[in-house]
Amino acid sequence: MSSVQSQQEQLSQSDPSPSPNSCSSFELIDMDAGSLYEPVSPHWFYCKIIDSKETWIPFNSEDSQQLEEAYSSGKGCNGRVVPTDGGRYDVHLGERMRYAVYWDELASEVRRCTWFYKGDKDNKYVPYSESFSQVLEETYMLAVTLDEWKKKLESPNREIIILHNPKLMVHYQPVAGSDDWGSTPTEQGRPRTVKRGVENISVDIHCGNVNHLFFLTFGCICLLLKL
Repeated sequence: MSSVQSQQEQLSQSDPSPSPNSCSSFELIDMDAGSLYEPVSPHWFYCKIIDSKETWIPFNSEDSQQLEEAYSSGKGCNGRVVPTDGGRYDVHLGERMRYAVYWDELASEVRRCTWFYKGDKDNKYVPYSESFSQVLEETYMLAVTLDEWKKKLESPNREIIILHNPKLMVHYQPVAGSDDWGSTPTEQGRPRTVKRGVENISVDIHCGNVNHLFFLTFGCICLLLKL
């Protein structure tokens, strides 16, 4: 064997060709980062006026799932009506309104909810609008995927929301008395708490509707006791 051939064999052994199944470290990092993000699970709510205040109430799990399936069906929401509460209320998806079927009652707003906030004086979490929730979700997705937090964004009401990390997200309201000459909002005062997903807020969600009621009478038993 010549010296040239022996040198070629040594080079081939010391520098093996990469396997077709191998990945670069950059690709592995990308895969790991992307896999951390999971889309938020929406839940449907309706708004009722209680003691002159808006209160957002969750649909039960069955109704919320039916509303989500109708929303995601791709057939369009305009003219789509979904019965809820055992057929006692109809939800008009295009209008995002809930109407009573058998009696007169003020219609209530309906919302597909994914992001919520709560202040010190609030008893319950309040859902953000659907459009701004989408902005929050896109910002959150970028923060998780790129692992770049302390994301700051401004709401349509010029309020500041800061995503510090997945567990700490806050909402600052405008400072009273600030001028309207284009100054940027500031982070002052006690912030509201921001939560992503209905599973992270304190709310009672029932499983389904009550379709049948049974009334028991004891007249026969009383009659037998008298005999």
